[in-house]
Amino acid sequence: MTRCAPATLLLALAPLLPASPQDAPAAKAEDRTLEGFPRSRYFLVPPRDGAAADAPRGLLVVLPGGPGSAEFLPFVANGVHAQLPDFHCAMLTAPKWRPDQGIVWPTERSKVQDMAYPTEAYVRAVVADVRKIRKVDERRILLLAWSSSGPAAYAVLLADASPFTGAYVAMSIWPTVPAADLARAKGQRLVLDHSPTDAITTFAHARRAYEALAKAGAVVRLSTYQGGHGWHDMPLPRLRAGLDWLLSDAPAPRPVWPQEAPRARTTPAAAGKNLLANPGFEAGLDGWRIVANSGRLKATSAAGGKEGRQALHLAKDGGAPLDLVHQEVRDLPKGESLTARVWVKTKGARNAWVKCFLYRGDEVVHEDVDVARLPGDSDW
Repeated sequence: MTRCAPATLLLALAPLLPASPQDAPAAKAEDRTLEGFPRSRYFLVPPRDGAAADAPRGLLVVLPGGPGSAEFLPFVANGVHAQLPDFHCAMLTAPKWRPDQGIVWPTERSKVQDMAYPTEAYVRAVVADVRKIRKVDERRILLLAWSSSGPAAYAVLLADASPFTGAYVAMSIWPTVPAADLARAKGQRLVLDHSPTDAITTFAHARRAYEALAKAGAVVRLSTYQGGHGWHDMPLPRLRAGLDWLLSDAPAPRPVWPQEAPRARTTPAAAGKNLLANPGFEAGLDGWRIVANSGRLKATSAAGGKEGRQALHLAKDGGAPLDLVHQEVRDLPKGESLTARVWVKTKGARNAWVKCFLYRGDEVVHEDVDVARLPGDSDW
C-alpha cells in the first residue's frame, strides 16, 4: 500500500430506533431550497429589531455541527440569532449523500461518494439566494460553524472570492490548508472558540489554527471556555462578544493559552506493530475520540475483553444520527500493507460497522473500507 496520511480507523455504532421528537422550530423561519442543488434545505430567519424592512441588513450564515440537521434550528433561531437581532440569519442543513456518510460537510478537498456539490458551492448559492430576496449589507456577512462544520467553514472562508467579512469557528479541527488558500486569510477576522478540556477535538487544533492563520496575516481572537466539547459555560454571551468583535475594527487581544488536558500517546508504532494508541482500552478511552452526534451514545471501558482485561462497551437507543468512536493514525509506514482486526461481541445491534477510512491529507482516498458489519446478537 502506498503511504497515505492520515488514515483514520472508525468504530461506529449506528441507529437502532427512530430518534425522539425535537422541539418545534421557530415559527418565523422560512424553509427554502435552492434550484439546481438537491437536498439544499436551509432556513432563513428575518431580523427582529423592528427597523425598516427595506433597510440593508447583515447576514449570518450558520453551518451547524454534529449531524448538521434541522434539529439545530431552535438553538440558532432563538439563541444565536438573538445575539445579532438586526441580521438576516441563514441556517443550512447538511445534505446526506450516503447512509454511512463519514464527512458531514464535504468540500472540494474532502469529498464523499455520490455527492452532487461541495459545501463551498452550497454556501455561495445560499448567500446569492438571500441577496436576491433581501437587502444585504455587504460589509457585514459573517459565518458561524462548530465541530463537524469547522473544516468546511475554513474551506469556505479561504476560498477565492469569499463573500464573508469574518467567521466564528468553535470546537473544530484544523484541517490541512493549501498555501494558496491560506494566503487568502490575510486581513480576515476570525474567532476561534475552544475548550482546553475538549476530549473529542483536542485543544491543539485551536493552537495550530491560530498560529497558521495569524502567520498568514489574519486577525485572530482566541476564546476559551470550560466544559469540554459542546456549547457549554454560558455560550451565548461568549458568542455575542465574539460576533461583536468580528463586526468591529478592534485589534485581537493577545491569546491566553490554557493548560491542555493530557492525552495518550498517538505516535504510531514501527512497521509491523500496532499503529493504535491504547488499542485494547486498558487505559480507558485515552487516545480515542467520541463523536456522540445523537447525544444517546454511552461509551465506556469495561472489564471482560477477549484479549486483555478491558473492552470498549458501546450502548445506544434510538435512531439517527451516526455516532462514532475513532482514532486518527498519521504517517502510515511507507510501502507496507495495513491489517485491521478487532474482536467484537454484540447484542441487539443494527446498522453498526467497524470501518477504516483512508485519507491523503484531507482528501478521502477510500471511504467504504468495511472491516466488519456487526450482526444483531453474537459472541466473540
